[in-house]
Amino acid sequence: MTDAENQFLENMPDEIKEVLRWHAGAQSRGRASQSIADFAGRFLGSMYEDGAVLPTNFSASAPEVLALVLLQHRTSPRSTGAWLNLGFALRRVAVYRTQDPEETNRAHLQSAVQAFDRALELDPDNNGKNIRAWTGMSLAYHMLDMYEKELECCARALESDRSDPKLWLLYSFALKSAGREDEALSTMNDAYEAYIRAGKPDELREVFADVQSITQRPCRQRMTQ
Repeated sequence: MTDAENQFLENMPDEIKEVLRWHAGAQSRGRASQSIADFAGRFLGSMYEDGAVLPTNFSASAPEVLALVLLQHRTSPRSTGAWLNLGFALRRVAVYRTQDPEETNRAHLQSAVQAFDRALELDPDNNGKNIRAWTGMSLAYHMLDMYEKELECCARALESDRSDPKLWLLYSFALKSAGREDEALSTMNDAYEAYIRAGKPDELREVFADVQSITQRPCRQRMTQ
């Protein structure tokens, strides 16, 4: 393993270090402590919500799954899923450790971008994986205040699947972040139409309840606001 590949797990928070230490040696002494298990479960849940592809078909504990996810880029460096999940994990570290120095969190976010980029390079024709990588990268760029890069990533994801209302929402959010508010508002119409065509998914109904009231205003009224 090269120094460049090892750097992805540098300056991890103590909770992550505890999980990795337990996995490296202490797991032979039995089950992880409740605090480690609770942290690993919460962290994996957040990664899953972000778009990580996590194993669900075996009975490993949350600390073991998290350790495997964090280390898979070392054990399986040609695995696109390994780099994808590493990117989501590194971004979550930056979200979780807001009290850390800015340069530390920016380093985690930059490493997340590199991990997502590696996933894209390894399997460029895997559309579903690429969408997750582009959206994950957009989230990292947003936290880095690189809004044009965020917008570029969202556009690439949307190009891959224009039927997904979530991708339209993400693209609209990126437009607003980049200061293009008129385009963002216009894109919400496309997001709402995609939501309707998708059969109004339950998980998006609360979001689009507010969007509907905006998109159905007369055009002149929206222009004067």
